[in-house]
Amino acid sequence: MKQMRFSLPLAACALLLISGCATTGKKSSDASTSYKAFSGTVTTIEKYGHAVTDIAFADMQAAGYEHGDIVTVTFGNGYTFDAPIVANYDVDRGAFLVRTNYADGFIAACINYGKMNEVANATTGVTLTVAMKEKAGYLEQYEVRSLVRTDKRNDYNSDESFANFRQAALGSIGKNILYRASHPTRTDWTRAPFVSSLIEAARIKTVVNMSDSEKELASYLASSNKERSAYYASLAAQNSVVCLSMNMDFTNDDFAANIVQGVRFMISHEGPYLLHCNEGKDRTGFIFVLLESLAGAKKADMLADYMESYVNFYHVEKNSRKYNIIAKANFEPMYAFIANGTTPAKGARAYLIKHGMSDAEVDALIAKLKGASKN
Repeated sequence: MKQMRFSLPLAACALLLISGCATTGKKSSDASTSYKAFSGTVTTIEKYGHAVTDIAFADMQAAGYEHGDIVTVTFGNGYTFDAPIVANYDVDRGAFLVRTNYADGFIAACINYGKMNEVANATTGVTLTVAMKEKAGYLEQYEVRSLVRTDKRNDYNSDESFANFRQAALGSIGKNILYRASHPTRTDWTRAPFVSSLIEAARIKTVVNMSDSEKELASYLASSNKERSAYYASLAAQNSVVCLSMNMDFTNDDFAANIVQGVRFMISHEGPYLLHCNEGKDRTGFIFVLLESLAGAKKADMLADYMESYVNFYHVEKNSRKYNIIAKANFEPMYAFIANGTTPAKGARAYLIKHGMSDAEVDALIAKLKGASKN
């Protein structure tokens, strides 16, 4: 069975049910002289500001480096930081990391929910060195935070769980109005055909695509893509899909501007609505907490809906230690950010108005979510 390790984008060490932060743990003796330091160059700056290098993780492993080790990264411009080696984004929100996945075996210097290129002035061509600081210094936390999923339908108990597809009819949101899912048409995404079939069965009329630019979506809808969704393509042809190409930082003003663009698109189009990103849990997770808060949903119901993505994707057991860690570190900061010291419904309205919507627009959005104008 092919397995892939994925991260929990956790928010703050104080919220974890484990001890320590990214620089804690058992230190190796004389780490600086016991392990070879690696030198390389930044080859690419990714969409979200992560700096991909030409240092191969396989070479580092051959020299004794592994996931869970803490290293010191020093750029040629003098900027330096300590960070754990992790597969994905297995660190707190805003924390540094050295990522090993997604770049054909080469490591990337990243900030979770942040832009390494801006913080470190790490442009393409900048040199860097990576040296051991603490052997296994982050290993315990890495093992708790990392997640495993497979891309085989037979490893999941339903098409819906495999696709991470479901409707959200919480609070005043009407039935068969608002749906969430993983990506319905992304290249090499084995879930895509299942998502496509499910959104067609739900008769989705309008899509808010939170992950892609129009150019990226066009490539996914090309005839050469074997996961191409003809149904999704038909919606795009009718101008019923909006592409937001959102970043991952829900506290960012650009993120909020995209949220407003997405919900305004919903107001001007008919449901049923599909909101998705790639997996349908991070950016999609936030917008659903926002909309469910606006609709007066109960906190426990919103939490259960948010966590269902982790149950679906990674088989995280409900009410397990890992389940509770994710809930405290991911859902709670979103919920608190939206509520902002008041009730969730008032906080959600204030969030939308702060970022440019009128009271009349918010009321129109609530009416759409209720299905008041549904044909």
